[in-house]
Amino acid sequence: MKNLFGLRASIAVTASGAMAMMVGLGAGPAAAASGADYYKGKVVTYVVATSPGGGYDFYGRLVSKYMQKHLPGSTFVVKNKPGGGHIIGANLIYNAKANGLTIGIFNTGLIYSQVIGKKGIRFDLAKMSWIGKAAADPRVVMAAVNGGPKSLAELKGPKVWKFSSGGVGSSGYNDTQMLAKVLGWKFKMILGYRGTQSELAMRRGEIHVAVSSLSSAGLFVKNGYGRLLTVIGGKPMKGVPQLMDVVETKDAKAIAALIASQAELARFTAGPPEIPADRLGALRTAYKASLDEKDLRAQAARADRPIVPAYGEEVRKKVRAALNQPPEVIALVRQILAIKAPTNTVLGTKLLTKTPDGRWITFKHGSTTIKSKISGSRTKIKVNGKKAKRKSLKVGMICDISYKLGKRNEPKTMECKS
Repeated sequence: MKNLFGLRASIAVTASGAMAMMVGLGAGPAAAASGADYYKGKVVTYVVATSPGGGYDFYGRLVSKYMQKHLPGSTFVVKNKPGGGHIIGANLIYNAKANGLTIGIFNTGLIYSQVIGKKGIRFDLAKMSWIGKAAADPRVVMAAVNGGPKSLAELKGPKVWKFSSGGVGSSGYNDTQMLAKVLGWKFKMILGYRGTQSELAMRRGEIHVAVSSLSSAGLFVKNGYGRLLTVIGGKPMKGVPQLMDVVETKDAKAIAALIASQAELARFTAGPPEIPADRLGALRTAYKASLDEKDLRAQAARADRPIVPAYGEEVRKKVRAALNQPPEVIALVRQILAIKAPTNTVLGTKLLTKTPDGRWITFKHGSTTIKSKISGSRTKIKVNGKKAKRKSLKVGMICDISYKLGKRNEPKTMECKS
């Protein structure tokens, strides 16, 4: 009995000692770090898969500001990671540690990219930890008042219209390529115009048309610089035709329906797969509380940015449904988007530097300085409308440059004026 009592006493002492240790440590690390408590003293990186400026950056900074407020003790840091039509940013989010400290925003164009198995993708949208989405944002085809078409019918020619896009794989790029194919547009895609850069190019007459979200186009149209040719998805708009009501062919209707189906999935926020349930729950709660804030909605309203939120599992189900397309639609999208990507083109840029032999130049594309090596045989150069050699180029010339992204950023064509 003594041994038995002694064993019981030992167990009692051990248990009480363990309880004392847990109390002393604040009920243990696991309990102390559960849910919202985990974020006290932590830094959360909120990745925006675009350059600063534009719709995604606006929503990302607005959401992260208020999520920080609703996760007391946390610090949210916005990190812009543009490139690859949002693929670089989405890859970064997906492959981050599943500790709840990296989340971010990217565009719905990646649904198309995943459906067709686009090269460079290292994510599976169906597996991501979905936190919520901030808006319902129909797509629109917007023309510049300065030199752009006055109707959708004009896009079929005879003029070749210049469309802007941030990059291959972005929503604007994918939607433009699909719509142009099924509607028979005559167009040239000009890459590298991100955020407000496209609108500035429209005002200068460099770009004629852009396919974008209604929220991004709204203020530009309201200020009299752009006109809406059609809207895809969302509610009816006075004086603007719904694309589904004016297209006739089977393929055109399929693409219009696919684009319209994603109007409800705008400006979403997600993290990598398998974020612990308590931390994901805290993020979702903070996200919802943020979008319920009157001040957040007032800021969005002043910027003409809609707030039509949805949360957690609802968004996850919508994303999975968007990925689950019929085989014939997937085949059509793959056929359209499998075309060779165009070179990047910048219009009206100034030559900043040039080596004496003319082999290397630098110029601005948006906010980025591009260092480019000119080929003596492959690069086609015109100066003041006449064929020229690279040695004829001079610093300060204004040029239209089409170039291939890579180590050398080699120009394909250069048309310069002295």
